Amino acid sequence: MKNFEYNIKEMQQFLQMTSGLYDIVRLVDPLECREISVSDGELHFLEGCYNVWSSDQRCRKCSSYKACVSHRRSEKQEYFADKVFHILSNPVELITDDGTSISCVVEFITSHEATEHERQTVNDRASEVHESALLLDPLTGLLNWDGFHQRARQLIRRYQQENETCLVIAIDIMDFKLVNNLFGRKKGNEILLKIAEVLKPYDSKNAIAGRLQADRFGLCIPKHSFIEESLLVELEAVQHLLDDGTFRLIATAGIYEATDPEIPVSTMFDRAVMAMTTHREQKKGLIAWFDQSLLSDLVYQQKITSGFERMITEGNYQIFLQPQVEPSGRVIGAEALARLIEPDGTVILPFRFIPILEKAGLIAKLDQHVWSLAAQQLLAWKGTPFENLHISVNISALDFYFIDVVQTLISLVESTGIDRTKLKLEITESAVMADVEKQIMRVKDLRSYGFTVEIDDFGAGYSSLAMLKDIEADVLKIDMAFLRETRNIDRSHYVLKSIIDMAKSLHMQTITEGVETAEQAKMLAEMGCDMFQGFYFAKPMPLSEFEAYAADKL
Repeated sequence: MKNFEYNIKEMQQFLQMTSGLYDIVRLVDPLECREISVSDGELHFLEGCYNVWSSDQRCRKCSSYKACVSHRRSEKQEYFADKVFHILSNPVELITDDGTSISCVVEFITSHEATEHERQTVNDRASEVHESALLLDPLTGLLNWDGFHQRARQLIRRYQQENETCLVIAIDIMDFKLVNNLFGRKKGNEILLKIAEVLKPYDSKNAIAGRLQADRFGLCIPKHSFIEESLLVELEAVQHLLDDGTFRLIATAGIYEATDPEIPVSTMFDRAVMAMTTHREQKKGLIAWFDQSLLSDLVYQQKITSGFERMITEGNYQIFLQPQVEPSGRVIGAEALARLIEPDGTVILPFRFIPILEKAGLIAKLDQHVWSLAAQQLLAWKGTPFENLHISVNISALDFYFIDVVQTLISLVESTGIDRTKLKLEITESAVMADVEKQIMRVKDLRSYGFTVEIDDFGAGYSSLAMLKDIEADVLKIDMAFLRETRNIDRSHYVLKSIIDMAKSLHMQTITEGVETAEQAKMLAEMGCDMFQGFYFAKPMPLSEFEAYAADKL
């Protein structure tokens, strides 16, 4: 369940609006037990939220902590100074001006004088604290997630008073699940204990170490005492904890410098993790530092994901059409390609948002939106000079994991009443190879209904021929890119001609995408290619431009 999201101004207005309905309305960070003040569009972290009970210790069984980690409303009662306080805790996400999302809780508190019965029965007082054991990881003895938050905050505050900054460090073991699968959970626990031993020297009054998740560890250490070479030695030592020729442990670390000591420790740790995972994906080494460029990327990613539904509704995601032509130059259709249009009219290309939506599990929703826009356009073309044109839409490998692709497309055709042969389906080679047996049946079902199925990006992968012998499709879409970087142009032309001839033998039409020159178009036509697409003919363009371009080429 996703928490409600507010920016600072919206949160300030919400607190003001609800303050008259309860005795106390306040915003708290329950992971670090801090009250949060929002005023004049600014965010300030105050001292312990338990101060409302005149306590100097964390509350036991805190309802706000429970609400924050479970993302569900929670409530409890506190007894103090002969009063009973009823606390209703509502989890929210506070979005700061730089796009950072902070998990916090709005507390609605009412109070009344305790009755005699309540004096006798209410014993869950705010001054009771968590037992220290609850702050420790039972396996390694290091701090757990809760304990790390508390101790890191204390350490950061202490060094802040000395004008020193601290580093929050995330350490993770790549593919650790494979250790449990290959060697058993007992062996996995042995390795975690050995890693904890490597990190325990950091666990002192001047630094802390914790096991925060399954195979993810954390450190908090003053910058002046941190030696990167020492951490690198320790990460490399982890590689030798498993003596097996079939698998090698790899530990990586991300580092965030707490230059703004007031932001939540959880946010600091998330930024350390982001540096680590980004660095790992780019294979740049074992240690990575968080910097401003990563924050900009994080803000942009959050903008894309958090605003996705709104941007769909408001029409920011549109389709551009790239013409598909015959050798004569006659336009016979187009491929629908997604574009994100900013409010100022700036056009954002797919490479800037598609990977983010794929990672967030939103790509299937975008594809469905594109399919719907394409169907609506085909419907609008009925009775016009463009009614014989087709529109090709893409089906990604991830679509099959999130939706029933076959039924979704059939329902779309039946609800709009369009000619099913005019909505062509491009399935990437990688999508087919993900699960060949199932995809054979899906393609068969789509073709049986009347759809034209195209195999997209042919030649970009390595299993093309193996796939073609098993799956029947109508069109083979050849990717020109795989022939551009070549040392032998004659061999390349022979390969290309062989692919076109093979497709004809399999009773498939061919379309080549990425055609950029007149020489390429002439060569492909002589080889017998049926259709072309590429910048030589036209780039992807808005609907009005496409219609103007196609009007005299029908």
